Amino acid sequence: MSLTITIPDGFAAVLGASAEERERRAREALALELYREGKISLRRMGELAGVGGDYWAAENFRVLHKAPLNYSVEDLEVDRLAAERFPKA
Repeated sequence: MSLTITIPDGFAAVLGASAEERERRAREALALELYREGKISLRRMGELAGVGGDYWAAENFRVLHKAPLNYSVEDLEVDRLAAERFPKA
C-alpha cells in the first residue's frame, strides 16, 4: 500500500535531505506512535520501521527511541502461567 501526505516544505527539510530519508523517518515515526498507542506489536513496529521483524532488532529500535515497553500486568500473568508448565530443574 502506498500512502501520500502533504506537509509544508519546512517540515520536509527536518525529516531529511532525500526522499528516501524522509520516507524512512516518517515510517519510523508512524511505527513508534502506533506501538506507543498499543495498536501494533513490537515485531510489527520493527517491520514498519524498516528494522525487520526480528524481536531483538525491534527491541533495540524501541530502546534507541525511548519508547516504553508495552507489557501489562495481564502479560506478566500469562508469562507466569506459561513458565509454571515447564518442569523444575
